[in-house]
Amino acid sequence: MLALKGDWILIEQIFLTSDQRQSNVPIDTKQTDFRLRIKGFLVDEKCVVGDDCTISTKTGRVIFGKLIDIMPNYDHSFGDYVVETVYIENQLRKMLSGGSNE
Repeated sequence: MLALKGDWILIEQIFLTSDQRQSNVPIDTKQTDFRLRIKGFLVDEKCVVGDDCTISTKTGRVIFGKLIDIMPNYDHSFGDYVVETVYIENQLRKMLSGGSNE
């Protein structure tokens, strides 16, 4: 995919290499690079996923890193619907209102 100047993108940068990690962290953590992901507007004229590029963040910082996504979406959630919460909500409403279910 191709990103053009001004596009909202996500870059990744290695903040600490594995040999720069603290010695008191778990061994599997120490063996992994600490990566930083930052969103911003592409400063370069164009860039493709995997290339190094420069962005300008919403706060005006200019940062260099590897392009990993163009127009990134939020993909987190609070999980699946839990049926039991309706039962609990009804119980709480009843207790807090002194017996009424309103």
